[in-house]
Amino acid sequence: MGLITWIAIVVIVLVVIGLGAGVFFSGLIRGAEIIGNNPAVQNVTQEAKEFLDNNIQGSGSSSSSSVLVITTNEARYRVDEPVTITVKNIGNETLTFPNSAVGLKIQNTNTGQMYSVVAAQVTTELEPGASRMLTWNQEDGNGNNVPAGNYTATAQGISSSSSAQSVSAQVSFEITE
Repeated sequence: MGLITWIAIVVIVLVVIGLGAGVFFSGLIRGAEIIGNNPAVQNVTQEAKEFLDNNIQGSGSSSSSSVLVITTNEARYRVDEPVTITVKNIGNETLTFPNSAVGLKIQNTNTGQMYSVVAAQVTTELEPGASRMLTWNQEDGNGNNVPAGNYTATAQGISSSSSAQSVSAQVSFEITE
């Protein structure tokens, strides 16, 4: 340990001796309670919970949530801000997708309108543990910006097992003005 670490330890020990262990630790606990009750800390905690709830969801067949995960790097995007989507194979088998965008479909949940990520029409495989990061520029097939609203992105593929099960995963995100 460095000199600064030793100095900090000595100062803490002297404070504990001077105040008494009971007073020191009760003050430490009270300080933690005050920080925990701070609205800014509670807001960050709630936003982190919402982000995880919105971004780590499996759907589709019963095996899909155990082999495929799709996430976005943010829960909310502004209009014109590129949406980064990551699709990861967390299973033990290779997954096959119909195009280079891993079968990604994006839907506006308010209007039902479907959008695609520009992709080469070549079969794409994801080995176990592999992931693919894609960027959607928030444009429809005609190059027009999509409206603000709630969206879901769904990736669909097929497992390499003898039964060739369909697998899918979904993530939700929001586009705001």
